[in-house]
Amino acid sequence: MRTLAVKQAMLFPIGAMLALMLVGLTVHGYSSTSQQMSELGLLAGYPAVLESVLAIIVGVSVIIFALGLIGHPSGRFAFTAGTSIVFGVSMLSNGIFPMGSPLHGMYAIGFSVVLTPVFFVAELHASQQTQTTRVVSMWAAVITLFYFWATITRFDPNGFHGLTQRLAVIITFGWFSYASYALSHNKAKSGTVPSAALPAEG
Repeated sequence: MRTLAVKQAMLFPIGAMLALMLVGLTVHGYSSTSQQMSELGLLAGYPAVLESVLAIIVGVSVIIFALGLIGHPSGRFAFTAGTSIVFGVSMLSNGIFPMGSPLHGMYAIGFSVVLTPVFFVAELHASQQTQTTRVVSMWAAVITLFYFWATITRFDPNGFHGLTQRLAVIITFGWFSYASYALSHNKAKSGTVPSAALPAEG
């Protein structure tokens, strides 16, 4: 059950966000370059419905991923799970409350996702860490932080808010896919690793 909870994050968070990007391409008068994806929720008809449904799917998927980390043999992921749950709740609120409401994003509490890749590396057993895992996770954290900083300070280029958001989304949600894959791959390899090679629990 825990394995499935982690593995589903390979597909659903990034898949739902890519689907929402495609929805934007079908809406007449909507610009995927200059408008953010949450703005689809302000439109009438199917764009608003799909924006809501897909955001909720992402939120539920991230929360399930977080629950799958609790007690996972690859590490002690208390902080990774905690920040993932907070981020998942913020995504749920994106689907429930429209853009413009302070509850859309739960007062920006989703910014906690910046810490998630860093916590993941810190909490992953040293025996299962790789250079790729560290580099991918650290860069995902830095780029996500830089994007949030740019939006807050309004350095996000005017007229390109939609484009920069979509690029950041691919990195932020793509990291969940990567982390899910890395954990699943490590578990597959662990059967060939002698138990003595694993760090002692205590």
